[in-house]
Amino acid sequence: MTNVDQTKIYAHRGAPCLLPENTLEGFAYSLELGVDGIELDVLLTKDNVPVVTHNHTLLPDTTRDANGKWLSEEGPLVRDLTLAELRQFDMGAIRPGTKYAAKFPNQKQLSGVPVPTLDEFLALVRDSGKPVELLVELKHRPEDDALTKPAEFADLVGKAIKAKGLQKQSFMHSFHWGLLDAAHKAHPEIRGSYLTALPKNGDAGTLYEGSPWLPPIGFDGRTTHLLQQLKAVGAAVWSPYHANLTTEARLAAQALGLGVIIWTATTPEDISRDLQSGVDGMITDDPATALTLRERLKNLES
Repeated sequence: MTNVDQTKIYAHRGAPCLLPENTLEGFAYSLELGVDGIELDVLLTKDNVPVVTHNHTLLPDTTRDANGKWLSEEGPLVRDLTLAELRQFDMGAIRPGTKYAAKFPNQKQLSGVPVPTLDEFLALVRDSGKPVELLVELKHRPEDDALTKPAEFADLVGKAIKAKGLQKQSFMHSFHWGLLDAAHKAHPEIRGSYLTALPKNGDAGTLYEGSPWLPPIGFDGRTTHLLQQLKAVGAAVWSPYHANLTTEARLAAQALGLGVIIWTATTPEDISRDLQSGVDGMITDDPATALTLRERLKNLES
């Protein structure tokens, strides 16, 4: 049996099973739980402020306007709003009756919750005094390169992390490998976590021949080739989707000195399986359940 106590638990966007995702309220709760790390998403506003939010546009299922009304349709791009304009929207709840609400039926409904800035989140972590690891995901697509240069995005985020003195416990985390290469050049002291996703149900994922998410050398279908590329560019972590990972691939990555952090478990069944899979870390929507299950499995091992 694997040593489950060695598998770190990362709170995915905070704790969306109980509190709105990517909010200071959710992050504070995760810190109080005693997680090993936090995963969060970062985008840039029109005035180049890094903010903590996942979607490039404001979604009607999770966004209310200044009057407390749900958006009737997809809202503007975050990149087209200044921070002051973005702060007019409330991100504290999920619209009842939606598929997203069904996924997180126990999530609390809050009001007056703006999108936090990256600085606010980092200050929360710093002031907590907890040595949690941070997986700071830069939400940047290859088609965004013309609008926001990867090197500029990575530099802004890296400077924010270093300004709070959190570089030793942070990772730049992204599907866009070119962006991570730029981040490594600008801020080599901040480790890189390279995300991947296999094609599934019509979604192209990021691992396919000619993928713009990967460097020019690309992907030839061999996981060993992919991992060797990561080793060559100085990656610290490989972060595949949890259902894509095989034992063979996990062992190969760890043999090269790469950490393996998988995403994203939600159900107790997935969490329990992932805790016993031999990975170095797992990202989960339900960190409270993950911590409880890890302790229970640890006691069974002893």
